[in-house]
Amino acid sequence: MKMLILFLSSCALFSQSRENVTDEKEITVGLIKKEIRVGLSGADVINILGSPNIITRDSKGKEVWVYDKIYAQAEWTSSSQYGTVLILGFFKETRKFKTSQKTLTLIITFDNEGKVESFSYHYSRF
Repeated sequence: MKMLILFLSSCALFSQSRENVTDEKEITVGLIKKEIRVGLSGADVINILGSPNIITRDSKGKEVWVYDKIYAQAEWTSSSQYGTVLILGFFKETRKFKTSQKTLTLIITFDNEGKVESFSYHYSRF
């Protein structure tokens, strides 16, 4: 009688990933919707979002703050599998590198008393 021995002695899966981390506070659509309101003072806006990228005036002379944020993310993933089948080895490794970018532009217009009069934003991800 012949005996077939199929022995898988070891298998392993190893994964790594790394994201870019910045010290800058990330402004999100959720943060804008939750925290920014008409009537908020400029000081309150700075406490919530930090300093704007651009401060200018519109055609009516009202102060306008622009927050223009670009977030880039890079992720590297490595996955390895190894084992033995009847003393013959096998090894498989998969590597992936993925990048993505998010842009968020927030425009806040202040009234003559320095309070938020209106705001709008545009978000894109690719």
